Amino acid sequence: MIACENLTCFYGSFLAVDRLTLEIPRGCVCALVGPNGAGKTTTMRMLCTLLPPSRGKAAIGGFDVVREPTQVRRLIGYLPEEFRLYDDMTVERYLEFFGRIYGLDSAMRHERAMDFLERLGLSGRRKDRIGALSRGMKQRLGVAKSFLHDPEVVFLDEPASGLDPVARAELRDFLKHQQWLGKTVVVSSHVLKELADFCDFLAMINHGRLSEIGPLTGENGVLARHSETATGGRLYTLKVLRDAPKLELVLQKEAGVSNIRRRDQIVSFELLGDEEAAGRLLGRLTSAGFPIVRFVPEEADLESVYRKVSRAEERR
Repeated sequence: MIACENLTCFYGSFLAVDRLTLEIPRGCVCALVGPNGAGKTTTMRMLCTLLPPSRGKAAIGGFDVVREPTQVRRLIGYLPEEFRLYDDMTVERYLEFFGRIYGLDSAMRHERAMDFLERLGLSGRRKDRIGALSRGMKQRLGVAKSFLHDPEVVFLDEPASGLDPVARAELRDFLKHQQWLGKTVVVSSHVLKELADFCDFLAMINHGRLSEIGPLTGENGVLARHSETATGGRLYTLKVLRDAPKLELVLQKEAGVSNIRRRDQIVSFELLGDEEAAGRLLGRLTSAGFPIVRFVPEEADLESVYRKVSRAEERR
C-alpha cells in the first residue's frame, strides 16, 4: 500500500531522510518509531505530498506522491503533531463543516460524526465549543476528522500526546476498528507501550535511515527475532504446581537447555531450537508427570527492541 525507494530529503545541507526504502502492507497499523530528529515527521510529510523529496520516490496505492499528488490526497488522511482547530465551533459543527468540505451527504456526515465521537469518548461533548476542550479531547477530535472522509490510508503523528489512560484505550479500540474496516494506519509516537497494544507492523527509523521493519508479532516477527539470545536460543518460562526443584534437575540433563533459573514454582531457561523442539521438550516433561500450568516463550517488548536497535546503530 505504501512504498518508498531511496527516499531522501535535505533541509539545506542537513540530511533528514537518507535513502529510505520500505513497504508497508495494506490493512496494517504500522508503528513508525525513532528518536527525536530521526526523520519520522519528514517522512510522513513527503508521503502526504506536503514536502517534495530531494531524491528517490514514494507511492501510495500505486500513485506517485510527486507526479500524482491529487490522486494520493484522495486516498489519505493526516493528523500532524501540531494542528489547529476552530475554537469557536462546537465539536459537532466542526465535523459537520469538514464533512461538507469532503463532499459527504448530510446523512453520512451525521452518521460518521456520531459514530466517531462515541468511539472516541466525545459524544457527551458534541455541543461544547472546541476552545473549552482539554488537549487530549482536541487530539481525539483531530483523529476523528482525519478518518471522516473514509480514506484508505491515515497518517497520525503523535496521536497519543496528551491522552490519559482511558482515552488511549479508546484511541486503540478506534484504530483497531478502522483496521478491521480495511484501513492502513501509520502511527508515529514516543509512547511505545501503547503502540505495542494496537500496532501489528513496525518501521523503525534512526538518523533518517531504516533500522528495522516487519510484522511486530508472529514466529518471524520483529519481537520474536529480537527475543533470540546471544547463542541463538529462545528464553522460556515454565510454571508448575509443585516439584520445581526436581524439574530444575531434570532440565539440567536436557540437551539444548541452559541458563536455568528458578524462583518458587517458576523456572526459566534458554532452549536451542525451534517451536517443534519446545513442543518435544514440553511433551517429555508432561510425560514425566510434572503438573505444568504455563509454558511460554519470553518475547521482547517494543521498548527493549527499540533500545537494542538504537544501541546497535550507535556502535556502527
